[in-house]
Amino acid sequence: MFSFFKKNKTSMQEETVIQSQEEQEILDAQGTETETTAQVEETDNIEAQIQALNAENERLQAELLDAKEQNLRFQADFTNFRRRKDKETAETIAFANEGLIKQILPILDDFERTLSAIEKTDNLAAIKEGIGMVAKNITHILGKIGVSAIEAKGQPFDSQLHEAITSLSVEDESQKGLVFDEVEKGYKLKDKVIRFSKVVVTE
Repeated sequence: MFSFFKKNKTSMQEETVIQSQEEQEILDAQGTETETTAQVEETDNIEAQIQALNAENERLQAELLDAKEQNLRFQADFTNFRRRKDKETAETIAFANEGLIKQILPILDDFERTLSAIEKTDNLAAIKEGIGMVAKNITHILGKIGVSAIEAKGQPFDSQLHEAITSLSVEDESQKGLVFDEVEKGYKLKDKVIRFSKVVVTE
């Protein structure tokens, strides 16, 4: 009988061990399943992040491409603008004196008529009057664009206006440093001297 109990006890211990092993296997399986689920979730999360980064990268690449195209358009527009301005500037320089020339042409016509009249007459007074009219017209046209003659003869010598080509000695102290004679008339364009008066100065 003792032997029966001993066998029964052993059998129960074996069953307990087997049950424990089965429970451990179930727990291990559950743990493995939990780990697998966590790994899957982590993998899914990484893949989602990669997809988001890829989408962001594509967006940035598209923006960069658009910016490059826009920059090329701006460069092309600027190049075209510069070419137009260069052409306009060249044309402005080339034809800057067109208006003045148109005003001078009638004076050239007057000169030609005066020369023709000189060949047909000996009347010096008429010739002088014709030449005087031409000179007057030229002065008038130059005045319209801001050209004026520089006063020189009898004026105190001014190196900003006059160029002394020679000097003349005088004894009167009050007459020294004056322009005695004007060899070539000087001119100003508005306030700028464009040709100095060539003068003889007393000393």
